[in-house]
Amino acid sequence: MSGTGKETIWTPKFIMVILFTFLSYAAAFLTYPLVAKFSLSLNPDLTLASTIAGLMSLASLFVCPFAGVLSDRVSRKRILQLSSVCYGAVLAMHAFIRSIPALIVLRLLVGVFFSINNVTAVAYSTDFIPEKQMGEGLGYAALATILAQAIGPALGLKLVDIGGYPLVFAAAAVSVFLCAAVITFLPGRKPSGAVSGKITMDSLMAVEFTGFMILAALFAAGSGLISTLLAIMGEERNITSIALYFTVYSACMVFLRPLVGKLLDKKGVYVIVAPAVLFTAIGTAMIGFSHTLVMVIAAAVLIAVGQGAGTPSLQADVIRHLDRSRTGVATSTIQIGQNIGNAIAPVIGSFFVGSYGYAGMFSGYGVLLTIAGWLILFLHYRRDNKH
Repeated sequence: MSGTGKETIWTPKFIMVILFTFLSYAAAFLTYPLVAKFSLSLNPDLTLASTIAGLMSLASLFVCPFAGVLSDRVSRKRILQLSSVCYGAVLAMHAFIRSIPALIVLRLLVGVFFSINNVTAVAYSTDFIPEKQMGEGLGYAALATILAQAIGPALGLKLVDIGGYPLVFAAAAVSVFLCAAVITFLPGRKPSGAVSGKITMDSLMAVEFTGFMILAALFAAGSGLISTLLAIMGEERNITSIALYFTVYSACMVFLRPLVGKLLDKKGVYVIVAPAVLFTAIGTAMIGFSHTLVMVIAAAVLIAVGQGAGTPSLQADVIRHLDRSRTGVATSTIQIGQNIGNAIAPVIGSFFVGSYGYAGMFSGYGVLLTIAGWLILFLHYRRDNKH
């Protein structure tokens, strides 16, 4: 719906989408940070474990553009119901596998169904946000992701201690099956301004926002490195309770995200993303030099201010600038970047850890993010001011 200043974000339908998103991401964060460790329990090869951890994002990378097209053309309710059932079934299968080949197949399938689920949910939520409050609305919707990230990793580690990896994957599957139940209360209809016809490059991604897609990939690379390697680094350096990183990061984001959304609506994307790049770079470098939990927590705060604000602002800006009929494409464009970063970074990072250690790897990422991120923003800013 197009908005006036009097329209409200908090409708029952919008709240249901937030609940659905929380349950979907809860399953993801219960399991994703543990995939590398689970792989190591089957085969003690860090590079292989890092590669397997990135397979979900690799599969999502190829599926994401088509998920965007699908969500612009077909009933989003039906897509969400079907993808939730399949996603939950694949997670449940993890509880029964004991081989690397089986794990590889399942991680690829998780990537397929999670990607469809995620792109559609974000696109669907925009149907219930007033146009002039898009940044704020998406900020509130993203709180579901933040809460899931706050709870998921620590709970996953606790469940491993209680009942092993099968219990974690069973709990994740239940969470996703609940998604399918929640979605039944949402309306079933074609998306606003639904399109049809041939699938072209323009319908797969917003080419004019390729720079923002690359920047989203850089932000996601840091997240992928931390999610994959933090627990392993913590064990090597004897940093107890290192999963508190995710809790602190998420707690900060609960307070920051709505404020960032409002600031985006008033000041624009560059005011937020330019400093976000620097905060993320500094915080990630600090992770590499951390030998105490206090330093890890300090880094979590910086990264929350940076990365947690940067990617959602890029997403909201692309959605705002594209026609409503291309909401799915706008969503998938940024998520393609996120999938690239999450898929590639853990593999590359594992090689750099072997050669330069965690400090060299994480600080090197910080330098790359700062230089490339500011260059992309500068080029986009120049382009915007020529029109």
